[in-house]
Amino acid sequence: MKANRSMRTPARFAVVTGVVAVLAACSSLLDVKDPDVINPPDVQNADGAVGAYNGGIGDFAFANDGDNGGTEGQILVSGVMSDEYTDVETFPTRIEYDSRAIDERNTTLRDVYFNLHKARVALEGAVGALQQYAPTPNSRIGEMLALSGFAYVYFAENYCSAVPFSQRLPDGSIQNGTPMSTKAILARALSRFDSALVVTATLSAASDSTARRIVRTLAAVGRGRALLDSGDFAGASAAVAGIPTNFVYTTFHSTATDRQKNGVFVFNNQAPLGTARFSVADVEGTNGLNFLSAADPRVVAPQNGKGFDNTSPLFVLTKYTSQTSPVHVADGVEARLIAAEAQLQAGNGSGMVTSLNALRADASNNGGFNLATLTDPGTQVGREDLLFRERAFWLYATGHRLGDLRRLARAPYNRAVNTIYPMGTYTHTNTVYGANTELPVTFDERNNPNFTGCDYNTP
Repeated sequence: MKANRSMRTPARFAVVTGVVAVLAACSSLLDVKDPDVINPPDVQNADGAVGAYNGGIGDFAFANDGDNGGTEGQILVSGVMSDEYTDVETFPTRIEYDSRAIDERNTTLRDVYFNLHKARVALEGAVGALQQYAPTPNSRIGEMLALSGFAYVYFAENYCSAVPFSQRLPDGSIQNGTPMSTKAILARALSRFDSALVVTATLSAASDSTARRIVRTLAAVGRGRALLDSGDFAGASAAVAGIPTNFVYTTFHSTATDRQKNGVFVFNNQAPLGTARFSVADVEGTNGLNFLSAADPRVVAPQNGKGFDNTSPLFVLTKYTSQTSPVHVADGVEARLIAAEAQLQAGNGSGMVTSLNALRADASNNGGFNLATLTDPGTQVGREDLLFRERAFWLYATGHRLGDLRRLARAPYNRAVNTIYPMGTYTHTNTVYGANTELPVTFDERNNPNFTGCDYNTP
């Protein structure tokens, strides 16, 4: 897998300038069963370091986006657990996290959890290999650091406040990690983003100037996201200041292997073999947003038959059109949403509405979405609702929604869980929604003597 780094016009969602070519789409590292177990001699040269770089990008894309129907990624799991998607098949492990009644022995979630760990291990391992054997261009080192920062952001946003981070020592033994709080995980993410900015502060090769600029912008958006999650709104706004709206960094997918296909598309579509597991949701559990009935051009999802259970209607998101569709990791639209939220928290609610309308106008003026002008609700609660609704529609199916629901339950918003998560009757199985507000750390982590269980249902 590759990452596609570019500038684009947000209304058209097309690459228009500054595409940076990366090296081979996949390395042999992607074919090993456990990507975190790499024979040291294999990376102790420049070619091996570049292979580790490519492997890190591939592992990140797999952990984030999933594959050809075998394993979902962070985007789908967090989207299904929130109100973006709903289950339309029969697998009990997926019904568990859709209904928020999760057993920590859930094998589907176990694989998704460890895939994210494998990605962050591969990314951080690639940093060391590149620094020692292929330090030029430094954009590759910065890219690995920035993506590892995003891996930590996903742990902080999606998982309970007790994730341990173990590591393999030079002698091959495992050093068991100690559970970390959400705030501590975000601090680790920030350290990775900061390191990416430091590494790329100077130009190491004139031919790498565009890649360096894109990696620095990627790290800046990630830094803004982590600071937003930490409640530092002013810092988040400063981090993303000056980022152009047309910036985008995406994962890259191909049909070369099943692992390289866009799982966000595959799990929501009938192609190729009727594998649709999840459908775009609409007002799920009464609190969910009206993603379908709003008829918003940012979330278009016509019905396409029935899901895998052959009963539930299947609504297919047109944002991803094929198995090779790229997936946004960070973009300039998110940067502007971060700045707008900082305005709200600084007491400038009317300025926030103006910023949201400017973002809508940019999309309309560039020949893309035709979005009406928003009306200022005039109250703090109304403006908060408006902001998070705009975030939900702009960032749909990019892995932000569960983190946003958890933020709504924290200060300064302090929303009651039963007012923001799907609640009541879970119609897919005629049961009721459970109490989970985040994904659990898998039961397998109990092999780590430092881990004693999740701090469940904390924002």
